[in-house]
Amino acid sequence: MTDYDVPVSAVEPIGNSARVSLERASRQKLSETVAEQLLQAFRDLAPGTKVPSERELTQELGVGRSTVREALNGLAVLGVLEIRHGQGAFMADPPPTAGAPASRAETALTAALERGVTREFIEARLLVEVEVARLAAERRTDDDIRLLEAALALQERSLKADRLDELLMVATSFNVLLAEAAHNEVLAAMTHTFVELMKERGPRVYALDGFGQWDLAEHQGIFEAVRDQDGGLAATRMRQHILELAERYRRVGAG
Repeated sequence: MTDYDVPVSAVEPIGNSARVSLERASRQKLSETVAEQLLQAFRDLAPGTKVPSERELTQELGVGRSTVREALNGLAVLGVLEIRHGQGAFMADPPPTAGAPASRAETALTAALERGVTREFIEARLLVEVEVARLAAERRTDDDIRLLEAALALQERSLKADRLDELLMVATSFNVLLAEAAHNEVLAAMTHTFVELMKERGPRVYALDGFGQWDLAEHQGIFEAVRDQDGGLAATRMRQHILELAERYRRVGAG
């Protein structure tokens, strides 16, 4: 039995939900592991069947609720599940991967998970980083401005030298420094979390023609609004930047 195999010895109804047998998930690539387990466990359920709730799956799998939600969202994007708000998740009609080769289904699942994660990532950035930009414009110090200027200068040098690893590092440092200029430790911590996802997706979007120049120009525009203490403009530019970035994620298949 592989890490992804799940014994489905019985499928029994519990209340309005189906009862499925699941193993504890491994910690490696956790959301993908959970999604693969659920895909195997749900494969014999009839279309329209309600699957166990997030709470039930969290207890059976021994993982966090956010991991289970991410896995369910990935299966919904793939078309295996239909999520009805306020009611739960149900088997789609028909499951589109039924009978597909395992490798193809796994590839599709990985892509679906990533699209689901990216969508939520963009939503979170819109909520957090737009306000970060506004607060940074209102609260920034002269030291903050000097650090942001230095980061932009380094981003420009890395772009001209065509050093992708370094460019990705310094480009994301702009987001961190901007959050620190907002002088809110909670928002700064959230931005640090976002940066890890930015780094994962960075190599693909930086492969787009002209992306590096576009990203630098966007950062410069946000910086100028922060420097000039124009909170409304800083927020507007950050929002537009994130929305346009989402479109570029879609172009490389990550959104």
